[in-house]
Amino acid sequence: MNFLRQIRQHRLYKSALKKRRDRIKDENLALIDRLIEAFGEKIPYLTSHRDKLAPPVQAAGRYFDKLINLIPGPVTLDPDRWDRDPVVHAMFVSGKEVGGLIAASKLLQQFDRDSTANVACALLTAQKKEKRISVTEQSGEIFRRDVWKKAVFFEEHRITAPNETLARARVAVRYQLYADLFSMAAEKIAETNELKERLEAQHDELAAKMAFYPEGSDQKKEIGAVHDSVEAKLKAVKKSLSSPGDYVVHLLELLREPERHISAKTVFLKLDRMGIMADDASAERIDAFSLAEFESSGGNKWVATWVNVGRSGFPAHSPPDGGNGGSK
Repeated sequence: MNFLRQIRQHRLYKSALKKRRDRIKDENLALIDRLIEAFGEKIPYLTSHRDKLAPPVQAAGRYFDKLINLIPGPVTLDPDRWDRDPVVHAMFVSGKEVGGLIAASKLLQQFDRDSTANVACALLTAQKKEKRISVTEQSGEIFRRDVWKKAVFFEEHRITAPNETLARARVAVRYQLYADLFSMAAEKIAETNELKERLEAQHDELAAKMAFYPEGSDQKKEIGAVHDSVEAKLKAVKKSLSSPGDYVVHLLELLREPERHISAKTVFLKLDRMGIMADDASAERIDAFSLAEFESSGGNKWVATWVNVGRSGFPAHSPPDGGNGGSK
């Protein structure tokens, strides 16, 4: 009996494992189809390589999940509670700035129209900046002027991926990371095509100039040397996009090594109420918190945290008729 039970359990395990693998495959193919719809014109021939993209897309997804796990929160993003949360207080100069960001968010407007949830879970991102400032510092009864300290401030705030739950917001951010890689591949292909056009124009211009000079002349030899150099570069560029598969190769290179193009780490900050970096000995009130800091291969950096935005704070939006009270 135990032997038969083990066989049944093994079969059930294999069946469950197959269902899980099929579900993951279907999810990845659905994701690929969505990305093909978004980037098919910029990256040709994706549809014909759909199945080939599935394994690297799945592998890249595991890496993206690790990055997303670094994002802290959620914290409450509320203008009236600006002074109560260390993260919100540090990232914004006032409750008015918080309210302005929420009011200007078209994504929150869309969420308000599409969902009945009372709270939107979203990703808050910003650029973290640092600068040295001169302050007056007190040590006991002694005041010291012109003490140089490092201050941290944040700008270019954005609210993205608002959803009804954190789990759904994570899926939306995951898709955006994929989209970032696809955008990089599309940009590389566009740059290659632009380079090919420039080299072709230069190649034709040099060929035309050579025709003006007699065979064996120094001028023709000099221009010919440049012509040959341009021709070699042109052949190399054309070879990089000589077949349909070459277009997809640019994308596969990114998907197979996503860590070379998008990375993230946790940054810990201790700031006083003026945004100045503080040490443990500081007598001032200190806001201590962490953020996830992302960086792209292009050098762009941004910090992120999850936030909850209550419906009462959602931006107002106009009715479909533009607020005119309907048709007359």
